[in-house]
Parts: sequence; structure tokens; C-alpha cells
Amino acid sequence: MSLLNNEGLRVFFSGRRRFQLAWIFAFFLILRAHHYPSFFGTLVCFLGASLRFYSSGYLRKESKLAVGGPYAHTRNPLYLGTFIMAVGATMSVGAYGLALLMGVVFFLNYHYVIDHEEKKLPAYFGDSYLKYCELVPRFIPQFIAPPKEELLKINSDPVVYEFSMPLAKENKAFEAYASFFGVMVCVCLLVFAKSILGLL
Repeated sequence: MSLLNNEGLRVFFSGRRRFQLAWIFAFFLILRAHHYPSFFGTLVCFLGASLRFYSSGYLRKESKLAVGGPYAHTRNPLYLGTFIMAVGATMSVGAYGLALLMGVVFFLNYHYVIDHEEKKLPAYFGDSYLKYCELVPRFIPQFIAPPKEELLKINSDPVVYEFSMPLAKENKAFEAYASFFGVMVCVCLLVFAKSILGLL
């Protein structure tokens, strides 16, 4: 049976498993830190957090189908942002083995989480969601967004095409930056402690 269609994995990645995995990942990331975060890896992590923040200003959950902004390039920019954050964090400390393991685990996790959500969304948005799926890829973003006229056929409400700061705050968008700073600060403190103790 394929890893992408395995009932055991589907059950394993159900519920709040992704949050548990995030904490486990953060623990091993900090444990693997042997030098201060590199600029490039930190930048990648920051860009992932920024994508999460930006995406939160378009998401109205079950009330309106999000098709504007980053949602015109990928149907799951929030998950993509988290994935980029994780990749950037591992790159920043040179934990490439962890990066590979994390990439596989996070990919499987998001595959099943998204698959579960996609089975529910047509009940909220009907054929509009199915047409949206035909235009916009599930996870890996497309460089060029579909024509605005096509997106308007899916959702003609102009509000969904504008970023909303109040909506971003409502969706707890700043938590993305809090996570970014929290991980980086913890890594720096641990590396500093190791240097003081002569463990590096």
C-alpha cells in the first residue's frame, strides 16, 4: 500500500498530531544546534513566517472561500509557510539529516491533514471549491496565478482579494513570528551555554 494512501498513517496523522510533531521537531532542532543560526537559514525561516502572516489576512475559514493573495498560488499557503519555516530552521543550524527526516514527516503529515480537510470543504463551498482545486495546486505553489476573471467566477466578493490586518490578528497571525523568534532565541541561548561549558 502506498505511503500516501495508508490507513495506519492516516490515523496516526489525525487530530492534533501536527502540533505534537512541531514540538518534537523543535526539541531535536535545538538539541542539534552546534553553532549560531546562519543568516540564510534564518532568512528562509523568516520568509516562511511571513507567508503564514500574510496568508492569515485572507483566510475566513468556512465563511468565504479564500482565493486572493497567496491563495491564488497554492490552496494551502499556511501549511506551506510552516514547512518553509521548518526547512529554514534546520538549514540555519546545519542539521541537514534532520532536515531530510523532517521533510518526509512533514510532507506525509500535511498530505493526510489536507486530504481530510478537502473532503469537508465541498460541503461548505460546493462546486466553487472543486473549480478552485482545478485552477490552483494543492501545496507546491504555481508561479503565475490564474486570471482574475477565472477566480471571480469562483468567488466574486471583492473582500476576499484584499489583505485584512484585523482578520490576520483574528487568525493569530503574529504567532508565526512568535514561533520564529522563539526557536531562534532558544537556539542562540543553547549554543551560548554550550560555548560557556566548552561543549562545542
